[in-house]
Amino acid sequence: MKTGIHGEILKIENLSFSYEKDEPVLQDINLHATDGESIGIIGANGIGKSTLMKLLVGLYTNYSGSLVVAGHEVTPKNLNHIREHVGYVFQDSDSQLFLSTVEDDIAFGPRNYGLSEDEVQQRVDDALSFLHIEHLRKKSTYKMSGGEKKLASIATILAMKPDIIIMDEPSIALDPRNRRNLIDILNKVKALKIITSHDLDFVMDTCERTVLLDDGRIIADGATDVILKDKELLTTHSLELPLSLSRQ
Repeated sequence: MKTGIHGEILKIENLSFSYEKDEPVLQDINLHATDGESIGIIGANGIGKSTLMKLLVGLYTNYSGSLVVAGHEVTPKNLNHIREHVGYVFQDSDSQLFLSTVEDDIAFGPRNYGLSEDEVQQRVDDALSFLHIEHLRKKSTYKMSGGEKKLASIATILAMKPDIIIMDEPSIALDPRNRRNLIDILNKVKALKIITSHDLDFVMDTCERTVLLDDGRIIADGATDVILKDKELLTTHSLELPLSLSRQ
């Protein structure tokens, strides 16, 4: 849960990871981030973006180097602590929604923390209100559109009040209205946000900082409006300018 940590909240140093021996997926990753930053992780398919996100939340712990989240190294014994501070919004919303109603799904995490029922209901109310989806409270997730499911899955994370929110391709399945709604919402969230996306216009609108990965390494790390305007850099690494810039 969000602890009010200020300053550096994520520290990655010389991180490498392989699924199989001698076939590295990530190599020598160095990345520091502070509370409240918004960081886009971009790159072509299969270059390690999703793997890096899964490492941050402790889904894999057999890495080399150092990975410190909210003051604790990501190790098997620290996973409960890590997951109290990091919220992960999966690309597939159905992986996150498994109870009978949206309200039940949002309440699930806070209840597992042992919060009082009054506090649980307050967090449910706050998450629904923040996302402007109060009308989905009693709705079955099986009867919702892809965009509605995405917003509901984000609500389950916001109710946990994490220090770090990781989002894997959040704009997938969103119609233009819900996409714009999500952009506006993310720009109000105060936690450290790390967003992987092929939608570079979405990254332009939500992230102040962008990290470009290729072949498991960080190629560039800097201001979003600098990196995403560098046509030569993007083209070299199998990406294109954001659509909004390519039309200029």
